[in-house]
Amino acid sequence: MRRRGEQRSWARIWDGKRAILDPRDSISRLPENVLNHIISFLPTTDKKHVQFLSRKWNRVYAQSQKKLTLKGVRLNEQRFLRTLLDVFPSVEELNLEHFSGIKKLKLVNYKLKTIKLFCGSLKSLDLTTPDLEYFEFVGFRLYPCRIELGICKSLMWGCMDNMMFADCDSSFPVLQALTLFGCDMTGDINISSSSLDYLALLRFKKAVDVTIDAPNLREFEYSGSRIVTFVELNVPDLEMATIELEPDLTEKRDEIWYRRLFGMLEDLNDADYLALVTDLDRLLIIHDRYRGTIAHPLDGFKKVVTWSTFVSKEYRKLLDTLFWLYPEATSFATQCRQRADANVDYDAA
Repeated sequence: MRRRGEQRSWARIWDGKRAILDPRDSISRLPENVLNHIISFLPTTDKKHVQFLSRKWNRVYAQSQKKLTLKGVRLNEQRFLRTLLDVFPSVEELNLEHFSGIKKLKLVNYKLKTIKLFCGSLKSLDLTTPDLEYFEFVGFRLYPCRIELGICKSLMWGCMDNMMFADCDSSFPVLQALTLFGCDMTGDINISSSSLDYLALLRFKKAVDVTIDAPNLREFEYSGSRIVTFVELNVPDLEMATIELEPDLTEKRDEIWYRRLFGMLEDLNDADYLALVTDLDRLLIIHDRYRGTIAHPLDGFKKVVTWSTFVSKEYRKLLDTLFWLYPEATSFATQCRQRADANVDYDAA
């Protein structure tokens, strides 16, 4: 019943005019500024109920809203943009979940601070939102959505899934955290930001070349079935690196693969803390035939932690690899998700 009521309320705003359903309703005939003044005296829990009094009350209530959430609604681009501007002029947070009907969306808004989009129909998104601080996009299309973050000088947090990501540079001067996950792309990723503190590249399905110029980056996280190559990496203040390797039966674990793995570990060697996460211990084992040729002991990482789903038969070989690869580490910790008592800590002498 509540969902039906919400749908009827949205339909009133979408299709309604400044109409008064009850001719005896004299209060609804008052000017909108007076109605807004009346609403300001109501308790917070009662304010939302005024939207059901009449279409005019509904519209006045909508004009004062700071947050707009639409779920499962079929939208028309032009109609939606006009309604957002005319009916919801005060909205600062926009949440659209599982909506359909829009293939391309060009949004120009000077009040939005938060945008969260969960949609599988979008092919193209163009944002001109100077005050935008938080942006989250999750798409479900086979082909990623093309997103253009135009004028977003205030963007501090970005989280994007299944999209074609271009370059992140001085266009986002205050960007603090960036997460790209589920990205299926080819080519290069260039990330340059003096303000970036946290960067995550998650669930990558293809090997890509990455350039990161983030002198103030503190934490880096990567997960995927492919190992990325760092063309250039400038992260002098990196404190923590997390690498999660996902099994892929279609990819050979040959010399090329281990060369890429060691290259990633070597590039992140200046971090103080390393966390290695895998559901298959053998992915992290560097065999004797590769030691001294494509891999050699590293002098970085003060603390090394490994996470695995269970203690496998190759667990001892994994520990041997860690001790060989990081002889100067001051602490080792191996943790198992399946059994809490499987955690083992080793402090270097």
